[in-house]
Amino acid sequence: MGRWDDKFERHAKKWESWNMQEYAQHDRVLTSIIEDKARQYPDHVVFQFRDDPITLGELNESINKAANGFLSMGVKHGDKVALMLPNSPEFLYAWFALNKIGAVEVPINVALKGQGLAYQMVQSDCVALAADLQYLDRLEGIAGDLEEIRHIAYTDSAGTGETIPQWAGFEHLTFPELMDHSSDTPDVNVHYSDLATILYTSGTTGVSKGVMFSHHYWYDIWAESVRYSRYTEDDVLYTGLPFFHGNAQGITIGPAILADAKAVIVERFSASRLWDDCRRWNCTEANYIGGIIPILLKQEESEDDGDNPVRLMVGAAAPQDEWHAFQDRFNTKILEVYGMTECYCCLVSPYDEPRAGACGKPITGWDVRIVDDDDNECKPGSLGEFIARSNKMFVGTTGYYNKPEATLDLFSNGWIHTGDLGRMDEDGYFFFVDRKKQAIRRRGENISSFEVETVISSHEAVLESCAVGVPSDLGEEEVKAVVVLKEGHQVTEEELIRWCEPRMAYFAIPRYIAIRDSMPKTPSERVEKFKLKKEGITADCWDREAAGIELQR
Repeated sequence: MGRWDDKFERHAKKWESWNMQEYAQHDRVLTSIIEDKARQYPDHVVFQFRDDPITLGELNESINKAANGFLSMGVKHGDKVALMLPNSPEFLYAWFALNKIGAVEVPINVALKGQGLAYQMVQSDCVALAADLQYLDRLEGIAGDLEEIRHIAYTDSAGTGETIPQWAGFEHLTFPELMDHSSDTPDVNVHYSDLATILYTSGTTGVSKGVMFSHHYWYDIWAESVRYSRYTEDDVLYTGLPFFHGNAQGITIGPAILADAKAVIVERFSASRLWDDCRRWNCTEANYIGGIIPILLKQEESEDDGDNPVRLMVGAAAPQDEWHAFQDRFNTKILEVYGMTECYCCLVSPYDEPRAGACGKPITGWDVRIVDDDDNECKPGSLGEFIARSNKMFVGTTGYYNKPEATLDLFSNGWIHTGDLGRMDEDGYFFFVDRKKQAIRRRGENISSFEVETVISSHEAVLESCAVGVPSDLGEEEVKAVVVLKEGHQVTEEELIRWCEPRMAYFAIPRYIAIRDSMPKTPSERVEKFKLKKEGITADCWDREAAGIELQR
């Protein structure tokens, strides 16, 4: 396979002689770790954004400048600040700057629009926002709802030279102005148990919920990632996954810092560019989610497919029937993980004993079981729900922000109930089967059927709607909406798509729409979603892609 034939052997020898630097419990504050690393290795390049390297010394200095900038804006310990930024150095500076002063980052999915966008910033009590100019137009219609937000610090990634639009009544400053402060470490005491992040779920059974992450929880995620992926200082991690998802923050950014490694970060995933990028920067690991594995396999084959430095692809939902084909073609290893924001990567494939299609076994610090509807443990081979429980202090979420009842439901009987269905085999390997909750998974994005239905049903011609996931040729699912119109009303499928565009994220807009006279229902008048899901793509389904409809992102 070329010059990378020995990459696994060379790494194995390195791993045998390498140990990650551990931090004592009270030192498990993210920015304290960065500061310590910067003292030890100030010239080490920890992040590479295309042609822009960032050393640990530069990272720590920029974090301090931004932290003092946020303090000058009036952001204080415990305050929440929304981040609506692309993959960029500024995202990292803002995230860690907030953590350095005891404040909380609230990453916002940049595809959100309308009330879905407003809800997350309002529900999390955000007092400020860091955003890129390309997303600010989405605030125009909801600016009146953001009563608690006092400041906006904005970046101009496209280099337009524009400023905040006139409609925006917020106090605003450019990111360079935010950074125009002292590089001295702020005099703020931050504890390892302090809240560091609020990451929002996709809202599988209703509105989204903000999952709370402490500094210690992030540390454990990073440290376990280093261990199960066997990262060393020689590794170069690669991601094009968005920073507002936990994947990039937990599997790439943090482990690179903790392992004294390097992370190469690009704007977004590109199937045609990934392998060339990895060759250019000598990347030894790359992330995947959702349909990335089948998408890469569908690229035109090349003689040098296996001639690459990547020893490991880390992610979730690799199709079982394509597992071995992918590894053989690209001369790399798939490391499958399973988890959710509340119990991050509680299952991981054993590095030396993976099993195709399995999402692994419980990692250090987690108990995982398969249970029936009464929380009784299922026998091996039986279908049930994944539940998880941390057996280490300060690991796992403490709950949902400002949602005490939902938090109690999450920890029913003292276990995190994932809402996912699966089986465990006789050897203790877990296999994901389906989602118990009514979420739709499309190309790495979790989509709330509730939120899709809310938007479609708000159209004046629609009586009711139902959104389900149907099989996609790229793996995972596409969104199908079944719509019943009000008597005497008419609307075309394309008109419904155009109705959705300004009101929901582009990835949640249905590909298939079936307009019908009625939907199957239970005696209590609830839609029998399982029937609509089971029927799949039917003859009456209008296909947005076949119709040539292009969405605005």
